[in-house]
Amino acid sequence: MSSAECNYKIYNKELLIIIWAFEHWRLELKLTDISIKIFIDHQALISLMKDKELSRRQMRWVQKLADFNFRIMYWSDKQNIKIDALTCQADVVLRDSEDERVCYQWITILTSNRIKIADLKKNISESIYKQILETNKIDENCTLLREAIARNETQYEDIKLKNCQTQNEILYHDSQLWVLFNELLQMNLIREMHDQSSVDHSDILRTVKVIKRNYYWSFMRKTIDRYIQNCYICQRSKTSRDKSNDLLQSLSISEQRWQDIAMNFIINLFDSSEYNAILTIICKLLKERHYISCITDDEDITVEKTAEMLIQWVY
Repeated sequence: MSSAECNYKIYNKELLIIIWAFEHWRLELKLTDISIKIFIDHQALISLMKDKELSRRQMRWVQKLADFNFRIMYWSDKQNIKIDALTCQADVVLRDSEDERVCYQWITILTSNRIKIADLKKNISESIYKQILETNKIDENCTLLREAIARNETQYEDIKLKNCQTQNEILYHDSQLWVLFNELLQMNLIREMHDQSSVDHSDILRTVKVIKRNYYWSFMRKTIDRYIQNCYICQRSKTSRDKSNDLLQSLSISEQRWQDIAMNFIINLFDSSEYNAILTIICKLLKERHYISCITDDEDITVEKTAEMLIQWVY
């Protein structure tokens, strides 16, 4: 098969095999009066000669098949064991590495330039991992927690110490490295795990699962949730999974004229009779309007001046 034929849909590929078979044994099959039976495991081809909607390629193939007396019969995969064994032989597999059909059979999606290969425990970035270790050693809160663990206390303030332990003066929660109560440090850690190309901005649950393998801090889920909800790429490219909103609520209809109004200033006009702006006031009920000439100073017009014009020209 050529490189273009490799891109055919399975329907056309199965039909192409039939065309090749008839072209190869054309003389023998055309001279016989016996109906030729074609056994195939693609059931859609049974109605080939009866289909009314065919592509141009399929119409050309049907014209070639019209010269033969044949019948397509469906056999399931279980009945076609011998045929499948012949088509799956190792010697029919293409071996030439220069063939185009072989070049595109295996494609590496995550190449070395797209993914950062690093030890996950070091959190992709060596500097952040070292920073977490250093702050874990010298931070006052972590020191107090280590002292409470040394006294065999089960709780320190609101933190339960049942699963906490210390190793080489480093605080751990189970086998997870304890991250300092530092929002900036936590944000940098989440950014490294969430924004890398190999993860491709995963969702909240997956990000929590990845970070939780090696790191821990109180209210981790809440922090990660807040970060992802404010991630610009996630909000722009991913579909919202929230529940459908309620029906839109229509605005109330005005009961009398000039009860609800819309107004706007048209500014930066050329001076005319000492005026350089126009105030437009529109009644939302009857669409009546007033155009009021006014003067705007260097600064925006004040609320008092606007109220005076409304009283003078509208109310």
